[in-house]
Amino acid sequence: MNTTSLPIAGANGDVYIPVPRRPDAGAVAIPAQPPNSGEAAITGSPAWRAVAWVVPAIVTMAAASVGITGPGLWADELATWGMTGVSWPETWRQLGGTDATLGAYYVFMHLWCAVFGDSDLALRVPSVLAMAGAAAVVGRIGTRLLSARGGLVAGLLFAVLPVTARFAQEARPYAMAVFFAAVATLLLVRLLDGRTFPNGLAYALCLTVLCYVHLIGGLLVVAHGLAVWILQRPMLWRWIRTAVLGIIPVLPLVVLGRRQSAQTSWIEKDPWGAMEHYVQSFFGSALLTGAVLIIGLVGLGRQRASIVGGAVALIPTATLLAVGTMIPLWQQRYILFTVIGWVLLVATALERRGTVVVLAVSACLAAAAIPGQREVRTPAERLQDTKAAVALINRDFRPGDGIVYGLTDRGPGVLNRDIIAHYLPAERRPKDLLVQRPMRTAGYMVASECADVARCLGTTRRIWVLRLGIYPDPIAELDGTKTTVLRRDYTIAGAWQTTGLTIALLQRNGGS
Repeated sequence: MNTTSLPIAGANGDVYIPVPRRPDAGAVAIPAQPPNSGEAAITGSPAWRAVAWVVPAIVTMAAASVGITGPGLWADELATWGMTGVSWPETWRQLGGTDATLGAYYVFMHLWCAVFGDSDLALRVPSVLAMAGAAAVVGRIGTRLLSARGGLVAGLLFAVLPVTARFAQEARPYAMAVFFAAVATLLLVRLLDGRTFPNGLAYALCLTVLCYVHLIGGLLVVAHGLAVWILQRPMLWRWIRTAVLGIIPVLPLVVLGRRQSAQTSWIEKDPWGAMEHYVQSFFGSALLTGAVLIIGLVGLGRQRASIVGGAVALIPTATLLAVGTMIPLWQQRYILFTVIGWVLLVATALERRGTVVVLAVSACLAAAAIPGQREVRTPAERLQDTKAAVALINRDFRPGDGIVYGLTDRGPGVLNRDIIAHYLPAERRPKDLLVQRPMRTAGYMVASECADVARCLGTTRRIWVLRLGIYPDPIAELDGTKTTVLRRDYTIAGAWQTTGLTIALLQRNGGS
């Protein structure tokens, strides 16, 4: 109804009828804009809004639970297991010398395992819960920025990606980093809708926790800063103050991490190779990664969802790639949280498409994810098939057997002892012939070994050799004098190679 031509009573009682004016020539009528922020921007009934976050969480948990105890713990997960079994005083000593940036995660896992045990399942469940929580938050972000349908698309895509299941089944902090990155991004969206003190405080706290869970997660702050600069430039300085409040408590951790930077010295500084590998496999396979990247780039634009999603997807990745040319830091799993941005971009690209198109594209992406879902549950994806290695030793074990480890093997060979300690019961373990100071004691993660190898081996008739990496000659290139002594006094009776590990059984010359 047009109200501009209704009679209007003046203050003196006179009544007059306004005459409508014709618009000026060339004037452009600006249609009323629907609200584009906050709860008012959320379309769909409350039930659909709930579906947008509940269903992705359930699907993620279900997918992550399939085959969760299949592959054995690999070296990094065994490092987590090893830290759950030391005393609290020894925990602090260990963190003073190594892995300080993972200290908060180790403390949490120490408490968790004290209640739920240290089986492979118990060690991996926190990551499952964190990734399911992240899927729910992604659905909520998509609902706020797009619609209930957009949130559901983003959440479900996050749930079916093989990379989600892969790290939901890993006893490392990456899934937790994704969860806190998602929560921080949701809080950022709320700040953009209208800054309040509780939201700002929660946002600062979430950034602190994110960095303590995984320090490189702090790159998310750069992405958020860009999003604020584009979307709400007047509130940029207020956001900076809030972000600084969250980052200041992290500075001691940065200092400690810098002192322990030698721990990442094994990472190659090869940005082009890293970028090629990223494009080929980040989401689980070359086909799926290509599809997500292409559709995601189509979703770039001036919408809030495009800007927030694009910043989260691209800025941390580009920043770490650039830093990785100077400092050995680039690992794909370190920027796992950028998946949040990519699924938001895909949902944005599909938001204005019809239901049939959305269903068809979603079905194609889900189908493309199936081979990757199978692959992430194989030992090859874990780099070492530890269960196969201990199965070989357990099968041919005899009382009186000894074992020797390669301490300087390719990768964290210092963790080889954890494989035997975790998977073999004490009565089925070969004797550790060279150990003098056990692992994770007196502030040292690495075990100290006997310098006089021949004396410490004694007259042991059968010796197992366990090495990290593939070695055609299982006793070549061992540290110290191990190779010389073993080659002189023993004969290789058998050698096996599993994914990422070499196992050999040596028989003393002249023995039976």
